[in-house]
Amino acid sequence: MLVDSRVRGWLDVPHAERPERLTRTYQLFERAGVLDVLTRVPAREARVAELELAHTASHIEAVRAASARGGLEWAGPEARTSAGTWTAARLAVGGLLEAVDHVVAAELDNAFVCCRPPGHHASADQAMGFCLFNAVAVAARYLQGRVAIVDWDVHHGNGTQEIFYADPSVLFVSLHQDDLYPKGFGTLEQRGAGSTVNVPLPAGTGDDGYRYAFEQVVAPALRRFRPDFILVSAGQDAAASDTHGRMSVTTEGFRAMASETKLLAEELCGGRVVVFLEGGYSLDHLPLCNLAIVEALAGLTPSWERDPLELDVPTVLGEAAKQAVDAAVLAAGL
Repeated sequence: MLVDSRVRGWLDVPHAERPERLTRTYQLFERAGVLDVLTRVPAREARVAELELAHTASHIEAVRAASARGGLEWAGPEARTSAGTWTAARLAVGGLLEAVDHVVAAELDNAFVCCRPPGHHASADQAMGFCLFNAVAVAARYLQGRVAIVDWDVHHGNGTQEIFYADPSVLFVSLHQDDLYPKGFGTLEQRGAGSTVNVPLPAGTGDDGYRYAFEQVVAPALRRFRPDFILVSAGQDAAASDTHGRMSVTTEGFRAMASETKLLAEELCGGRVVVFLEGGYSLDHLPLCNLAIVEALAGLTPSWERDPLELDVPTVLGEAAKQAVDAAVLAAGL
């Protein structure tokens, strides 16, 4: 478990990617009592040389310079900077690297990194979609082995895909709402060096659709790849109450994905998995989804049997979702 107070107040303006995403998650963790059984790891600021593992020097300097100017600026499409950006963005990346180090050293079984800003839309030379530096991409390069990245954010991780598109040593598997954001990314045909697997899903896919995608695509893809380490870009904006998507996933859907990822890590790479918070913007739902994920990773008894928000969601696997997953199976040759 990794939380750093220095990122809570960064970019404190009315915006979906806001400090309350972390503070409300932390408050729920306290009330649920899980902090008593988790190991808390202090974040550190990523070094420039570490950022350069996935980003160009010009992009890094552009973010640093914009932050130094102190005002609110656009750093790229739907990506802003302010006076605290340079510190917060490096803490998000460095926090993930610190968690990776602890898992590699067998000091932790696994980890959940609760930092901001997210990163999976940032490419090597472009900030985008609330993302400045791609923490998961930096971590994959930092690990220097066969790394599998599972991305279940409702939006496609275009930045991660671009960075590793020609790199067969990194598997990128993305479950996302079809053609939501960015437009034109995450299609079945985008296969790169053969280690990019996209699963574009229809709106309303729900828990059973995501479970089917894990069973039919994620698990077979990881078993075929045989990673040394698994990283998860965990965006909880596929949640049923999130305004940024329409995927109808509940807390139990996220719990199931985290549980299955943990089992795959235990089977394939000695349990080595680190989950990094990407999106998720419902201040009511995000903390609950994050808690479900952490309980699954830590092997804790669930705090509830059903999603506490009691939302109207699909209760069976829909035909459209099944067809989408089956198409992804064929496209990936699984």
